[in-house]
Amino acid sequence: MATSPCRGSKRRRLEEPGAGDFQAYSQPCLSSMDVPFNAKEAAGIELCNREGPIMHEDIEDGNETVCFGTIHSISARYERTSTHSHTFYVILESSERFISVEDPRLRGLIPPQYGQMIQGLLGDTTLMLYTTCTAETEPTPRPLNSSCLQGPCALDITLYGPFELFNEIGDWLQEYGVYLQDPRICHFDAIYCNPHRLSSDGLRSCPYVSQIVARASGIVHFQEIVEQPDLLDVISSQDELEEAIQPRVISAALHRHQKQALTFMLRREKGWSVDSEGVDIWEAFDSSHERTYINRITGVYQVDAPPQFHGGIIADPMGLGKTLTMIALAATDIETRMITDDLWGYLEDGRRPAPATLIIVPQPLLTTWEEQISNHVSEGAMRCRRHHGKARIHDFHDINAVNIVLTTYHTLSADWKVWNSTGEHVMFSVRWKRIVLDEAHLIRNMKTRMARALYDLDAVSRWAVTGTPIQNHLSDLAALLRFIGAHPYDDPKRFDTDITHLWKAGEDEEAVKRLKRLSRCLILRRAKRTIQLPPRHDVKCPVDFSKPERALYENIRQQTITRIDDALAHDTELTRSGAYVNFLQQIESMRLVCNLGVHYYSRHDNTASQDAMDWVATAQKAFNIQREMELIICSQCSSSLEMAESLLDESASQDSPQFSRCLKYACAECSYKLRIAGHKMVCGHTPRCPIAPVSISNSAFEESFGQASKQSKQPPSQTSLPSKVEMLISDLKALQPDVKSIVFSTWRLTLDIIETGLNQAGIRSVRFDGKVSQAQRQPVLNQFKTDPHVRVILLTLQCGAVGLTLTEASRAYLMEPHWNPTIEEQALARIHRIGQTREVTTVRFYVRDSFEERVMEVQESKKNLAGVLLSGHDGGQADDSLGALQRLRSLL
Repeated sequence: MATSPCRGSKRRRLEEPGAGDFQAYSQPCLSSMDVPFNAKEAAGIELCNREGPIMHEDIEDGNETVCFGTIHSISARYERTSTHSHTFYVILESSERFISVEDPRLRGLIPPQYGQMIQGLLGDTTLMLYTTCTAETEPTPRPLNSSCLQGPCALDITLYGPFELFNEIGDWLQEYGVYLQDPRICHFDAIYCNPHRLSSDGLRSCPYVSQIVARASGIVHFQEIVEQPDLLDVISSQDELEEAIQPRVISAALHRHQKQALTFMLRREKGWSVDSEGVDIWEAFDSSHERTYINRITGVYQVDAPPQFHGGIIADPMGLGKTLTMIALAATDIETRMITDDLWGYLEDGRRPAPATLIIVPQPLLTTWEEQISNHVSEGAMRCRRHHGKARIHDFHDINAVNIVLTTYHTLSADWKVWNSTGEHVMFSVRWKRIVLDEAHLIRNMKTRMARALYDLDAVSRWAVTGTPIQNHLSDLAALLRFIGAHPYDDPKRFDTDITHLWKAGEDEEAVKRLKRLSRCLILRRAKRTIQLPPRHDVKCPVDFSKPERALYENIRQQTITRIDDALAHDTELTRSGAYVNFLQQIESMRLVCNLGVHYYSRHDNTASQDAMDWVATAQKAFNIQREMELIICSQCSSSLEMAESLLDESASQDSPQFSRCLKYACAECSYKLRIAGHKMVCGHTPRCPIAPVSISNSAFEESFGQASKQSKQPPSQTSLPSKVEMLISDLKALQPDVKSIVFSTWRLTLDIIETGLNQAGIRSVRFDGKVSQAQRQPVLNQFKTDPHVRVILLTLQCGAVGLTLTEASRAYLMEPHWNPTIEEQALARIHRIGQTREVTTVRFYVRDSFEERVMEVQESKKNLAGVLLSGHDGGQADDSLGALQRLRSLL
């Protein structure tokens, strides 16, 4: 094809010999699928079917870097000395040779017929070439006893460069009978201008590479989730606070909202502001003959001064840096040392004053707090030590020598048991300067030993820190008020009388007014928009079953309906309880089919009928599903167990909880008492229903009914992936290589098959679930954070929903809807928090016309404010098996 003189000068750049160095490459998100494209028909065809033109006003200046397309399937050969992934990135060393980016032992040769064409591309230093190699067959041993393996492969070369080369690139490749095709990988999101697919009048309406990749890789359709009002908006603090002076020992720069929180806390630690009008719960009024005090929540007067109170509740949403804020509060003690004799005199009960701050956290967060102190406090400025495991404190002088003591809920619960029996324990024999309770919602069950232990600690100031002060009931907030000791609402009955009962009596407006007044005084909660985080986009991604997947799903669904209807037709409790357990298994099977597709039977043993009769073998799996679906109440002490708190549980109890086939539950503490007394849990049925021990550990929850051995039940490699996993892989491949993502699932089974799909696509990943040892967890996280080639971390919700900061990722996927929306939000908050610099996208997958849509409906009901406020937990038992069967049957 003839060229103009102007174009010819640029054309000569491609013809001149030269060793153009390849400088740019990235870790791929690769597709193993090659869609044939008719090159002859491609020439001159304009790209169409755009979702809307993107106008680029500066594209014609010639300097804009664009993607010209991909040269597909250049036949080559490779040799290596070790195993390697199916598709991998390579560097073109010359027109004849290439080498793997990650493994220099993997090299290959390019046939001579492509030499001049490739040499011309390498010779132009303004071009960027991204090259991937796909092994076409398993390599065979090289002859002459060589240790190397060799085999055929195909190279894909994607071209990026200045738009001014648009025509020259097209002409140059066409002379060799090569036509550019659509890119299948988004190396970076440049404008896509293919000289073989774009007419001259279409230069100003070009799509981006990401749009082309997404369109070709499965067309992932997202539905934006409209943000609903937060049910906690009713207690949000709107008052503008001054910014406190940052403590000098804090090396990290505090954000504005953290300094404001510091102001709030320092004020609260001064006690009631009875002499300031309208700023606190209590206000003093002086008359000619006496002083009286008015409770501003109710308007009731009293003569006696209210007991002094120092502390409050910090309830900012997840991701706003509450940990650093509390460390800064402890740091103010070093500079002020404003300790009065009145506060620090010996107490009548013999307790000694301790100037340290006691911080109580769930065991998984111990390391997080230590890292925050180490990273954000000047070296040597604050002394901190653990009280946990083998590093327990036994002497008062050890407390007196430090500024912060870090311990866990369960450690103190065990200490309290010793203190109760002997009357001596150093942790309960002092009056702490301050107690900070992290993830304070864990004590909302006021009857548990853990909660009672914390109530018995003594301190000048008490702080409850939680992003979810109300999870299911308004009584959750009452438990926090009891801990901080804010009179008169340290008595839960008074809270019910003054606030909760008003709702139940229909006096909604007055109840809201009182709750807001109370919150303004004692609770600090700001909306997440308080700080300038990058935008967060929440989307749903509906997935359609393939025909075989739909057939499998409907078969299980119909079996479930038939069995439940049969059970409801019988009158015996024993029959119904057995059917309910079987039903739980069927429900989980339907949910697993949504994730695993036709791989369900290859990954899962279908042993429903016999397992249901062996309660010891089945109890754990049934318990897992039951506690995911709803609140579980102890039949002995009426304390409750919910998923959100078990995620942070240490599972260090001497006795395991008990669970009966008729759904009765005894917590670990009650199980211990029953064993000591020589009794068994009574379910109320004759004959007694079978009972078995269960675990609330993360690892136990990740198992599913009848889970098959991963080693023995691998799916055939040639079988297509489940539809939902295909959708996930398609979306990951459309992302730029520097975008890191988190994939969450309830079950390890799902992560197994996702891991297989990622390996097939050449997408590097790491994994963090209950099977990963404590020693390996931090190295796994560090690899994800620091290795640019690792793009995905696979996490179970049980391990990843709390305690982790993963702002290196900007995209998060939930593979299935969870019964509890709080768990989902805790997981997604891992990436949208202080430290995030990119826009964040969260994707929730669900299968259309499946049980997953019913789960989402239940989620919405749990987000309903009226439901939370009106449903007080009165210690009642869970549904019996008949009620549970009827309620869950309606979901089908």
